[in-house]
Amino acid sequence: MHSNSISYTDLNAMAQLKVGSKADSAENLQQVASQFESLFLNVMVKSMRDANQAFAEGNPLNTPQTRFYQDMYDSQLSVHLAEKQGMGLADVMLRQLSPEKAASAVSASTGTAAAAAERPDHSALLARRRLAVSAGWGEVTLGQNPAADKPANPAASPEPSRNWLPLRAQQAAEASPAMVAATNAKTRFDSPAEFTRAMLPMAEKAAARLGVDPHYLVAQAALETGWGKSIIRQQDGTSSHNLFGIKTHGQWQGESANVLTSEYRGGVKQQERASFRSYDSYEQSFNDYVAFLESNGRYEQALTRTADADAFFRELQQAGYATDPRYAAKVSQIARKLISEDAMAAVNTNANEGRA
Repeated sequence: MHSNSISYTDLNAMAQLKVGSKADSAENLQQVASQFESLFLNVMVKSMRDANQAFAEGNPLNTPQTRFYQDMYDSQLSVHLAEKQGMGLADVMLRQLSPEKAASAVSASTGTAAAAAERPDHSALLARRRLAVSAGWGEVTLGQNPAADKPANPAASPEPSRNWLPLRAQQAAEASPAMVAATNAKTRFDSPAEFTRAMLPMAEKAAARLGVDPHYLVAQAALETGWGKSIIRQQDGTSSHNLFGIKTHGQWQGESANVLTSEYRGGVKQQERASFRSYDSYEQSFNDYVAFLESNGRYEQALTRTADADAFFRELQQAGYATDPRYAAKVSQIARKLISEDAMAAVNTNANEGRA
């Protein structure tokens, strides 16, 4: 950190910007915009921390004291990131609040007034891109002509362009049949990133049938399998490909795996032996998950809430899908982390084409 860095504990730093001869200067406007961006970054970092709490149970380092100092670190980190390159939100605010002062502030920092004047305004396109990411449509490429870059309405086409797929799904959707076969051959995944890349294309298809955000299906599979590291195995050691912990319920006609599982009875966690469905592939697991929900009357209410993924999983839990009292909250935490990572990746993808 340089000597001019603002500490998040300095409550008077922003108040001092409102007095004196430079109160309405471009430099002060830049600092205010950066501070606003730091608040946004802090919310995002906090959401990422909260998502990890789903896996923090039983960790001896997960104490109130540790979280207190971690919050202090995250707050200062957000300020520092905003002072550096940030996410470009401060620049968008500068252009919207005071185009002339924004141009002069950029000129002062680069030493080239002409470069600031020629810098394209991507603010409108950035807003569309963020809406696309949050709606599950995907990435919009920033170019020199925002009007020319405007994509067709994805809702008007049953098969939207790949540019409208979420960024991570766009990358994974290009997997060859050989890669799909290699994925099905895996009995475990080495990292959350590897698991997400493999599952998101299949989650897209299943989510389209249910009308729910695909990130939530990946999050549910991650919670059930520990990010693909604890997938249920059959007696011969082969993978059951069961991503959603669906049991046989005495109706399943296919292969099954009988294993110990954790269930909550009366709020107390205990070990029980149960029989789970086995599939030939992970895609079959996704397909059976959708069929299982649609054919089971107890989940009828949940299927009416798919537009709100958080409400959908609360209804699933209420209907008895899982006995863990925090099941829905854990899925939501993981899903929000995945969505945040996709949004960050979407911004960083076009970093060399000019910060938006």
